Amino acid sequence: MGTSDSAPLIRACWLSWLAVETVDQAEVVKALGLTEVQETSWAEGVALIDEVAHDGEEPFSTVVVTPPIQGWTLVVGPYFGLPHTQQTAHVTSLCRDLSAVFGKAQLFFHSEQNDGEAWLIAEGGRILRRWISEYPELAMGEPFGVERRLLDAYGITGKPEDLDPDSDLAGDWAATWGDCWATTVAEESSIDPTSAAADTGSISSMLVAAAPTWVGVPPATEEGVADHRFRSPV
Repeated sequence: MGTSDSAPLIRACWLSWLAVETVDQAEVVKALGLTEVQETSWAEGVALIDEVAHDGEEPFSTVVVTPPIQGWTLVVGPYFGLPHTQQTAHVTSLCRDLSAVFGKAQLFFHSEQNDGEAWLIAEGGRILRRWISEYPELAMGEPFGVERRLLDAYGITGKPEDLDPDSDLAGDWAATWGDCWATTVAEESSIDPTSAAADTGSISSMLVAAAPTWVGVPPATEEGVADHRFRSPV
């Protein structure tokens, strides 16, 4: 889809987002327990996404909720960053539970600085795949779709997390993650926000909100799933 000065594409050097298969923005806000919700323009929301991504301060709480984009609602911010190991288990559990409610929920992290890629695909309360390029030991599920096709193209018949890290195959894949970026997976599985604009007539309904903080910080593990209990921000 195209873009304009009033509806620029979502971009950030480090971009983390949640995609939920629903056009009901209000239900996503409710399900996530977001507070301090304010409306903003699409352009201002996109600018805030880039600003928050560069902030780097924790805990991450500011998120931006998009209007529907081709049947999906996105919630963007470092709060959903899979590579932040202090929150990997939390966001994994959250995404899984959202998929039980909405049917499909997905998490993505894309770095324009070649700092890594990550995605989690959940459907019907089940995690199909989680891949975090910087932490292959935290992978879950089986590669499928574009990830599987690109692995095959690299001659990797198994899973990248099972490769000998010192092997040529692992080195070739890790050099660019096989060009298998989170945006590539997102484009096939849901929405790539760096190339898809808002649905016609909805660019004025971007929301800015505060996400609840986590109670307890379990370490990231191979299972990587924990109960996600919220504590509202002070």
